[in-house]
Amino acid sequence: MGFTALKSMKLVMAGGAVAATALLSACGGNNVDGNGSASKNISDAAAVKQAPQGGSAGTAATSNGDVNCSEHGGQVGPQMDLIAVQSANGSIPGCTEAFNVMTKYYELAPTQGEGPGKRVLGIDGHWDCALGAEEEFTQGVVNCGKDGGTEFMIKTAPTAGKGQQPSAPTRRFPNTTQTVQFTGFDHSVAMAQFQLITWQPGGADNGHFVPADPKTYRLPVSQAAKVFGAAELCPGDEVALDPQGRGTNPCTEQALMEKLNSSSPLHAEIHVDKNDNIDVVKEIYRP
Repeated sequence: MGFTALKSMKLVMAGGAVAATALLSACGGNNVDGNGSASKNISDAAAVKQAPQGGSAGTAATSNGDVNCSEHGGQVGPQMDLIAVQSANGSIPGCTEAFNVMTKYYELAPTQGEGPGKRVLGIDGHWDCALGAEEEFTQGVVNCGKDGGTEFMIKTAPTAGKGQQPSAPTRRFPNTTQTVQFTGFDHSVAMAQFQLITWQPGGADNGHFVPADPKTYRLPVSQAAKVFGAAELCPGDEVALDPQGRGTNPCTEQALMEKLNSSSPLHAEIHVDKNDNIDVVKEIYRP
């Protein structure tokens, strides 16, 4: 897909950002291997002649004014070219900075990337990077912008116009309903933490919830999530339940976040959408 400085980057986000998984699932996903060390890439890229606007010039320049830094420093990520994009006013990021930023993105995205777009904020204190949308998403193209503007942008592109198609996104629970015990909220990746649980009959209380497996999972909460409380989550004048014991009292996402950040566990039925984002939370009430 063509990309010019006049066209804004299309970023896929989730959780606290626009839903967007991608090369990784929220809870575990695929590793993205870089191509060589950052020091090698930066050293090689330093040989590129810098243009007055702060960008790279020379034989790497393309017909639209962008600069292919990989002609001097090699590919990044899954064998992708690194492109310094020329803005409308002619500014071009330097290749050394471009390699620094993109190398850190591929290091951080597997564990800190938010949502299906694996968005990483604040790289070197200035850059935001994420997988592109639509065709760019399927190609594994990463777009980055500096300081929230369009003056300095970099991106990856399939090498020689072909590149490697990324593997299918790894998702844990797309389009499913799960019974869970929330165990907190991981602010480093903006994801809710939970364990899968199942009802075990018998005992003094005629049954109780037990872990379905020992793992702890993490998923983003959709910005459009619907939250319903029963007794503890945004309690009303009385317990509000459906026939299955799930809460029916509409709650806010803020109430859910406050509960996730508290020390008390929350049993709930959740629905996970096709992008592996939690889009419905219903508190499960057990007196």
